[in-house]
Amino acid sequence: MYVLSWIERFMSAKRLIHGVWVIERVTGRNIVSRAYSGIEIDMDLIAPFLSATHTFIDKASHENLRIIDTENSRYVWQANDHLLFVMVVSKAARIGHMRFILEYALNEFMRNEVPDGKTIDEILSGWTGNPQTFSHFGNFIDELVSQFEETDEALVAGKSMDCLEVYSHLFRAILSIELDKKAKKDLMTRINELARPVIESYSFLRDVVIDNNGVEILGIDVYNTNYNKLRGALEKLLSVIAKATKEVAGKTAFRNMVFDKAMTYVKRDLDRLETYAILDDVIRYLF
Repeated sequence: MYVLSWIERFMSAKRLIHGVWVIERVTGRNIVSRAYSGIEIDMDLIAPFLSATHTFIDKASHENLRIIDTENSRYVWQANDHLLFVMVVSKAARIGHMRFILEYALNEFMRNEVPDGKTIDEILSGWTGNPQTFSHFGNFIDELVSQFEETDEALVAGKSMDCLEVYSHLFRAILSIELDKKAKKDLMTRINELARPVIESYSFLRDVVIDNNGVEILGIDVYNTNYNKLRGALEKLLSVIAKATKEVAGKTAFRNMVFDKAMTYVKRDLDRLETYAILDDVIRYLF
């Protein structure tokens, strides 16, 4: 990771987002790059290295590369079949927000840079490498990063994604309680009963899946969901899940789950729980 460490020397520690690359996956060509450091570095030289790193991890481990940590920074990856988006960020940056920015930018590229009637393959195969071709999208990246850096709230959708992820971890911890098959089935039936009025009250919860595998909330569309409503709905779901689990499993098993499973997660992600005032919910509904 020597090259990644070399990049860091040119990046300002005052910012959360230090640099962004949009790279063609097949060729490693640099489509758009931005360095927010005030120092000129060869972004075109770095792009093939980032592309090769992603390809190596993908081929060697059969896993999708998402984050690489170096001493002072994190490299966050987001990709589809054609494009690779990479962001180098401070370790103080919330990964949920960073993922939102990359995913949002990737979707915007596919919506706005690929004309109707054309495919992304056609656009990239006909591209000569002229950096001006995608200058408009480069400006969009600048605005997106500026919005994040200059507002205390950062991106509302990023905040919602963080909140969604926190509650998802909490639900998973609670439902990891040790039960036999019949009791587990009874638990999910009871959660469905108690959750029905909550789901009927919030239209964005109608895509939530509650089955024998658990409660899956990560499919909620945070882009079109009001944060405060999302926060309130998830709090009510937490109440429902905790109540049903306590009823079906009994107080002893529930208490063991809280200390062995839920609190392990709470300790690990205490900062985000406090940031979004979710710690209050944990104490209220689990204790």
